Amino acid sequence: MSVFELFVLSTALGTDLFSVAIPIGMNTVRLRVIFRSAAVFALFHIGMILTGYYVGHLLGAMVEHVGTYHVDWPAAAVQDWAGAIGALVLVGLGTRMIWENTGGNGRPATGHPLQGMSLVGLAVSVSLDALAAGFSLGMMDVDLIKLSAILGLVIFLVGIVGLGLGRRLGRFIGGRAELVGGVVLVLLGVHVFWTALMN
Repeated sequence: MSVFELFVLSTALGTDLFSVAIPIGMNTVRLRVIFRSAAVFALFHIGMILTGYYVGHLLGAMVEHVGTYHVDWPAAAVQDWAGAIGALVLVGLGTRMIWENTGGNGRPATGHPLQGMSLVGLAVSVSLDALAAGFSLGMMDVDLIKLSAILGLVIFLVGIVGLGLGRRLGRFIGGRAELVGGVVLVLLGVHVFWTALMN
């Protein structure tokens, strides 16, 4: 694949992150947290796509060895499962944001979900598409160093822009920014889950 094709692929894989980063960024998020989170998102995307690549490459070799050529099912199956799992994570995070903002836990809001296991869960959910893409790439001739560098850079920038934009919107909306962000995440998760079920 050419550098341009890798860039287009990376941008496409970053769309999920961008749509999720905006409502997440509506929380009170410091610039340091934005940069750290963007780096985590980039690393998870790279790890997922390389994992998918090697598994897809192995499956492709096995299928070729037995003389059949129906190799599209792994990517399609992983895509559906990735969408469903990612959707459940988004609904969970959104529900937590709504719960904390409305005082449902009896305590004031504890802050953004860009920390600890919440950040890991979010990073996994937005990078599962990269795993599915890796399956398909495993059947092609791809420069993995270029792929990793371009994907990592694009996802890092997408994370910064999305979280930064959400941060600005949060300041504009005010005290209920976390509530709005949580509602958006829940709606987005429900939409993604429904889409995954319909495929």
